Order: sequence, then C-alpha cells, then structure tokens
Amino acid sequence: AFTGSHRFVLDYLTEEVLDRQNAETRAFLLATAVLDRLSAALCSALTGKDDSQQILERLSAANLFIIPLDDDRRWYRYHHLFADLLRQRLQGEQPDLVPELHRRASAWYAAQGWMAETIQHALQAEDFEQAATLIEENGRAMLMRGEMNTLLRWLAALPDELVGRRPSLRLWRAWAFAFSGRWSEMERALLAVEMGETAGEIAAVRAYATAVQGAAARTK
Repeated sequence: AFTGSHRFVLDYLTEEVLDRQNAETRAFLLATAVLDRLSAALCSALTGKDDSQQILERLSAANLFIIPLDDDRRWYRYHHLFADLLRQRLQGEQPDLVPELHRRASAWYAAQGWMAETIQHALQAEDFEQAATLIEENGRAMLMRGEMNTLLRWLAALPDELVGRRPSLRLWRAWAFAFSGRWSEMERALLAVEMGETAGEIAAVRAYATAVQGAAARTK
C-alpha cells in the first residue's frame, strides 16, 4: 500500500540507500530512473557509458532494490518504491534531463523495433510530433491486435491541436471506440474526422457499428 510519496519511506531510502552510494552509482541510478525495466544496452544508451552490465550486477548482488526479470539476468527493474524515489529526485535535481533521457530510451527501443516502448517514451519526452507519426503508422495494426485501450490512452496523451491536424489519428480513435462498443464516443470522433479521402473509412466504421448493434439486438 506504500508509495514513494510516504515521507518516512522516502527518508529511509534517501538516507540509508541513495545517499550512501558513490557518485558513479548514484548518477547511474538517477539516469535510469525513467525506465520501467533495465538492460545493460538500454542503460548504456541513457548514460553514455559502457559499464552498465557491471553496475547492474553489483546492484543486484547488493540487493539494492533491483529485481532480475529473467534467469539470465539480462533484464531488471527497480522496486517500485525505490523507482518512485529516484524519479522524484531526478525531477527535483535535473528536470531538464528528464525529457532527454526519455528521447534516448525511445531511440534505443526504436532501433530494436519495439514500437510500444518507442511510442511511450516519445510521449513521456513530450516529443508529440514523433509520437503522433508512429501512432499514425501503427494504429491499424494495433486495432487488429485488439489494443484499443492502449491506442486510446496514447491518443489522449497527445495535444488536441495536434490530433486536430491529423485526420488519421481521429479515425483510429473512432475505430477504437467502435471496437470497444462505445457508440456515442465513436460518433463524436467520426464527426471530428474530415471528409474527402477518409469518407470511405467513416462509412466503414458506421457500417461496422450498425452490424454489431443489429446482431446484439437480434440476440435479445
């Protein structure tokens, strides 16, 4: 039930753990705080150094609130309380570095072809144009995989003005609402989509909604 906002937990982690680390380890902890999971290559992309594997192994051996995620110990994560503290400390001490770290993480994930993580870090970096382009390119595939909630969450994280300039984003939102059975929200989204080349897609969304609602009515 605890979170990093609990004062006494933060005080303990700060005084007994974080402040006792040497400068190199402390810098590593803060730089990698933006990550939900850590690997040596990913951490090195953020820190610019090549000793990440050794540091991760040292932290794990010291039971320093880091948890291995696989038997090969290639991936780790920080305990959520410790991660909470690190992120608060990073934001307090180096706020301008936070978006840059997210941009580096996004670029690393993009190079690996891991699109969900690429987009998530782009959003956290507030690199909205890049995130919007990636969502445009991947929206249809996400719908086919049933990832409506993720798609809607990402679209909601984009500025309204940016979504307003990209009809395809509004169309993906309409489809996501349709596939989720959220008909009134689907209609509102469709009303915001420009006509022209998307007219056929608009008709397809409405045809799908009509078919699903008709089938549901026949089963009652």
